[in-house]
Amino acid sequence: MPAHHHPARKKFTRFASKQPFRFGLPNVSAELTQASDNSPAYLTRTTSLLRQKVLANAPSVKIISDTVHPDVLARDAWADTDFDRKRVLFLIPDDAIGDCVGMALFLRAFAVKYPRAKIAVLNSGSASDIFATLSDVTVFQLFISAKRLKTFDYLIDFSEMEGWKDIATMPVNPEEALCEAFDTSPIPLASKRSPKLAPGARIGILPMASSPLRTLPPALVREIAEFLAKAGFDITLILNAYQGVMKKYKDTIGPFDQPNIRIVDGFKTIGNLVSFISEQDYVVLADSGPAHITKLFQTPGIGIYSSASAAVLQGRHHNLCPWQSSYKGDFCEAPCGLAKLRATASGTIGCMGSLRVPISELGNLPVNSDRALAEQLVTEKPVPCVADLIAHKDRFFAFLCQDIGI
Repeated sequence: MPAHHHPARKKFTRFASKQPFRFGLPNVSAELTQASDNSPAYLTRTTSLLRQKVLANAPSVKIISDTVHPDVLARDAWADTDFDRKRVLFLIPDDAIGDCVGMALFLRAFAVKYPRAKIAVLNSGSASDIFATLSDVTVFQLFISAKRLKTFDYLIDFSEMEGWKDIATMPVNPEEALCEAFDTSPIPLASKRSPKLAPGARIGILPMASSPLRTLPPALVREIAEFLAKAGFDITLILNAYQGVMKKYKDTIGPFDQPNIRIVDGFKTIGNLVSFISEQDYVVLADSGPAHITKLFQTPGIGIYSSASAAVLQGRHHNLCPWQSSYKGDFCEAPCGLAKLRATASGTIGCMGSLRVPISELGNLPVNSDRALAEQLVTEKPVPCVADLIAHKDRFFAFLCQDIGI
């Protein structure tokens, strides 16, 4: 093994196929679908959907090994390595949208520092359309062939970034962490934010996150949509199926009478979502993947934050004006830092505020999802820091009016 290299943290699967094949996730743009290239073997992350759902049942596929740890450049060598004219493959540890936006923003900065480097990403999965917004970056959505793998000078495992080990429970800003790790300056941002809107402006409302801790209350969402529609704006309310609660959430919001409000039950691909956000004049969002996507285009709007810190998640990006829950209780106060619900030793699911227990009693992530509980928390009995958003809605609407100039 070369100096400053060691095995990747993540496990990969090496497989072979007797037949030509094409793979692509249904929520990724079709042009990013991959095809085999007659290589003797291929590599995919062992936890990928390709390995878990497809390869296990494909009769023409032979699994060679599920415990491959390719050699990667060690974290302590990232800043001191000259990548000029080098071919660099970045291993994407997870396809969470927000995290991948941060990685993509770093890659923009990396490309500026090393304009003659050849950049590629591996196992970007559902977030492949995020990386496809970058010019001259090759996207290996699900796998890479042994032939292509040999062409790279360096493999870099993004899971070695600072804070990644704990990202399931505590937020990390990947753009900031990676720019620091590679001693790279982030790309400059627009110096002025000017969201004053004229009648007819397009406003997107994206209220749902992957956790009840960060999903906006339906009653508040309805008031926001109606208020902005009455002000003469063109409103699109985007829902999604992250928690399996979209139908109940939509029913709770109820239908709208205003012709300038439309509801979209999610998008077929992340690429469609990216395009939508790029086309909006203004957005109102929960703390979720779409809030991070706005960083790619500096789309102005308001980000509404409950359990997680707006300062941590937005970092240096000021296109979203942050509205932070002000909840303070006996066992927690916002922002507590939790991104997802936790479980007690007995398996009870919630957060410090909803269960009225200290963080020391919530050391585990839930083993199984509970849709009934998720529905209750997002539509009937929100966790305290989310309920606080309703309690202080008058202050929020004053904040919104000031920001858009009405």
